[in-house]
Amino acid sequence: MFSRFTKYYKRILALALPVVLAQAGQLTTQFADTAMVGNFGGEDPVPLAAVSLGSSLFLLIYLAALGLALSITPLVGEQYAKGDRREVGRLFENSIIYCTIIGVAATAVAIALRPFISVLGEWMSAPGQDISLVAEMALPYYDMLVWSIIPLMLFLAVKQFLEGIGNTKTAMWITLGGNALNILLNYVFIFGKWGAVPMGAEGAGLATLISRVAQTGAITAYYYISRRLRIYRAFFERDAITRSYIRSLFKVGYPISFQMVLESAAFILTSILALSFGEVAAGSMQVSFSIANTAWMITVALGSASTIVVSHLCGAKQHSELRNTVAATYHLGIAWGTFMAIIFITLRVPLATIFTDNQEVIALTAHLMIFIAIYQFSDAIQGLSISMLRGLQDVKVIMPIVLISYLGLNIPIGCWLAYGMDMGCQGLVIGLIVGLTAAALMTFIRLRRQVR
Repeated sequence: MFSRFTKYYKRILALALPVVLAQAGQLTTQFADTAMVGNFGGEDPVPLAAVSLGSSLFLLIYLAALGLALSITPLVGEQYAKGDRREVGRLFENSIIYCTIIGVAATAVAIALRPFISVLGEWMSAPGQDISLVAEMALPYYDMLVWSIIPLMLFLAVKQFLEGIGNTKTAMWITLGGNALNILLNYVFIFGKWGAVPMGAEGAGLATLISRVAQTGAITAYYYISRRLRIYRAFFERDAITRSYIRSLFKVGYPISFQMVLESAAFILTSILALSFGEVAAGSMQVSFSIANTAWMITVALGSASTIVVSHLCGAKQHSELRNTVAATYHLGIAWGTFMAIIFITLRVPLATIFTDNQEVIALTAHLMIFIAIYQFSDAIQGLSISMLRGLQDVKVIMPIVLISYLGLNIPIGCWLAYGMDMGCQGLVIGLIVGLTAAALMTFIRLRRQVR
């Protein structure tokens, strides 16, 4: 039954594997921050909760910027498939300006929202609890992440361009190198090794900042050294920088950004709301989502590969190949979701012990992982559907879908179960299951209609 899809599996996986490793590098940064800070705190859950709070607000801003940058890949991919190298070069030149503007704007927004962290602990404290120390410790960690936005956006400008022309390996190696550097610097700055002062959560933020600057420098150097990319540099002209290119990038990017912000906001708000149930709940939610991100990493990689393949098929007008590519992508996504759901259920306790020694956090994390295993299927389907719609540049429809799924269903149902039905963190995660399932159904129906 599946033998006729073999060549499609191979094509998608060939592109996806380097993206998997690159995404592994990005997510391992968060994984390493959480695990190493958790071990630094030992029985004290405050450092772990501080990383949760600081990264939650930062991720919302960063993912909005990331969504805008993701428009580069399908636009470059379409022109690359057409063989129009001049247009590809000009698109990339404008993409650098575009991402720089986004980076500056995102940094300004992040700085403006900084005072929000200092009052968040008071706002979200449960009766009789004071988690102001969590907010105080989160501020320096957050500051380090904020200053990494601009170099990270420049890195993404080159990375998304390279993926658009089918080069996914370069970002993989650079990201892996940056990740190794981040883990090494975590060890130095968090625990105060080799003469450094122990910095705890702030040290994790400093390590992330340095590694991201190094990644940007490395990928920029590759672009200027590579002989294969000289043809695109030849079309760099001052007159080629126009509002029309920036407008076309933004036109495709803003619905993607809107979708990513709302979907991420559902997870981030869930983490923030967990603070109202205390430090143990906040730490458990952070650990649970860090574990879940390992599954999402593969889905993102498959989605990135499908965006590239679909944009190339559309650019070359090979529409007959599109249906099998879509089916093959779903097969891979569902198979991965099934595998990870089994892992999350059977190994939920050992996985939780990687992050912390606190027995309360471990017990609650293990309980939450059962519900996180359930939403692996709907999460994979909606993520892959949106990625393929991105390749078709059919992105505007995503906005009403995510509005209904997350604002209309996820958040209200999660809050009602958590507070109205006294289900706590469990109710918040069930709300995520409902929202993701609704998004999966609607995006699947839309993609199926477009393919037909």
